[in-house]
Amino acid sequence: MSDTDDWDGSSPWLFLLGLLIFIGSVLLFVVDLIRGVDVLRSIAANGVGTALLIAWAAHDTLRNPDSEVGSPGGAAGTALLLYGLYLLGSGLVITVTGLIHDHATLGFIYLGLAIVTVILGYAIFPKGAVLSEETDAEDDPTESPAES
Repeated sequence: MSDTDDWDGSSPWLFLLGLLIFIGSVLLFVVDLIRGVDVLRSIAANGVGTALLIAWAAHDTLRNPDSEVGSPGGAAGTALLLYGLYLLGSGLVITVTGLIHDHATLGFIYLGLAIVTVILGYAIFPKGAVLSEETDAEDDPTESPAES
């Protein structure tokens, strides 16, 4: 790809692979719950799929010329925020379904890590990328409230 070509995003193959593993692991988790089989393999596979999706999102954010997140630190903050949200959701699912399987403790660990990861990601994430548009509209006295 030359420098004059338009940016078309990060590789869709990484996204598709991550999505396939993620969805497959969710289905495997449900099947394992129904069959009464240990769910740890589906939880691990889900983590791998999520890691691929987060890596794709961070790379895509970093490489996008229109993105306000233009530094590796900003991409890392984005990745940590996404990972924290994943940990929160999956931690809730693992904890609630812990009544059926033996890994409820893992769900509580996920929930604790979610809090730490979101706080760390928020600290690293460049807040100016999100707040700059809102503060620009508030600071511009010529803009009417109907335009914002």
